[in-house]
Amino acid sequence: MKWTSTILGRNRRFIGFGTAVFLFFLITILSSTVRPFFGNVSSALILYPFAELKGYVAGLQSVADENRRLKNSLVETSLQLSALAEARRENTRLREFLGFDAPEHFRVVPVKIVSLRQQVYPIAAVINKGSSDSLAVDQPVINRFGLVGRVKEVMPHFATVQLLTDPTNAVSGRVAESRQFGIVRFSPARGMYFDNLPADAEIHSGDLIISSGLGGVYPAGLSIAIVDSVYAAKGDILKQVWLKPTVNLYEIEELYVLISDTL
Repeated sequence: MKWTSTILGRNRRFIGFGTAVFLFFLITILSSTVRPFFGNVSSALILYPFAELKGYVAGLQSVADENRRLKNSLVETSLQLSALAEARRENTRLREFLGFDAPEHFRVVPVKIVSLRQQVYPIAAVINKGSSDSLAVDQPVINRFGLVGRVKEVMPHFATVQLLTDPTNAVSGRVAESRQFGIVRFSPARGMYFDNLPADAEIHSGDLIISSGLGGVYPAGLSIAIVDSVYAAKGDILKQVWLKPTVNLYEIEELYVLISDTL
């Protein structure tokens, strides 16, 4: 065995060369039917990994396409659910409003807010109906919780509502229980307050302030605010009364314009 290893080690180059010559000769003399067989085997061995890779890539592409379709379907379903939820909320609000009785000789026209004009607080809203829908300046605007403001400007298909949080908008009001009169005002510094109320007037925290009907713009009895706090120092002529509006003017959506039946 030792002499065999020695011979192989010394003649390794010659043996390799001889093997290569033999294989070349073998391939050369093989018949035309055998050569294609070896060629096909070689091609299969070489191309097989690429075919597998192509199939793998095609599978990934199919999975990606399916994921894309599922995502699109999920987005569409989510939008439909959102639309249904919003319709349900609107239906609830409308059902709640059905319990509201319009003041005598008035009818309600439902409107939607197109845009809200605000500074630190909202002061005006543009609604989607106008003179072509019988809207006119100074008509009261409400929602299911109470008074919102009045129509200030009118165009054929749009109108601007002056909200109660506009400092230039003042409403004649009265305490629902004691029937005391005062003026509902709003200022950025003080918020909503009840002005011109005598110091000896009977008013308490939690009392409801409603529209008095004086002035000819707002009908009597519309909810305006709840008394938040009352203060009167000894010797004061007027009480200081702070109010909390019954309408959250930061979250108004559906509104209703009160239109006189005489129009």
